Amino acid sequence: MKDDWRNNLLPPPEGLEDRPDGFISVAILAFIILGPLIYFGPQLGALEAWLVDVYRIVDSWVAPVRDFVLG
Repeated sequence: MKDDWRNNLLPPPEGLEDRPDGFISVAILAFIILGPLIYFGPQLGALEAWLVDVYRIVDSWVAPVRDFVLG
């Protein structure tokens, strides 16, 4: 009687999938995003400063045109 389950296999109950749950997916996504930010932190700071400088240069070029059109 104990070995009867081998002959009468039923599908697994609902909700018992082999997929990871939502927390694992969020944790992996956070690791993928935050890992490089932590590792390359000093270099990203230099890149950010360079991007801010480029923005200021472009803004100084566009400012007269913007003032003429909007002002």
